[in-house]
Amino acid sequence: MGIWYFFAPYDKYVEPYIKIAVGDYEKLEKKWGKDDALETYLLCIAHELSHYYQWINELKLTSMGEERQATIYQKKL
Repeated sequence: MGIWYFFAPYDKYVEPYIKIAVGDYEKLEKKWGKDDALETYLLCIAHELSHYYQWINELKLTSMGEERQATIYQKKL
C-alpha cells in the first residue's frame, strides 16, 4: 500500500493535514476487488483522523500509544 501520514504542526495556528497516496489503486483493485481496495483507503483515513483528534485534543501518549489508539479506532470504524 502507498504512503499515508498526518502532519501535526507544533503551532496550533499552522494548518495540519493528512496525505494519502492513491496511485496504487488500480493494482489493489485488480488484486482485491473494488470494495476491498476502497476499504483500504478508508481505513487509512480513519487511522490518520485518529491522529488528528489526538493532536487537536492534545493527548499525551507515547508514539506506541498513539499508534495503538489509532489502530483501535480504525478497526472500530
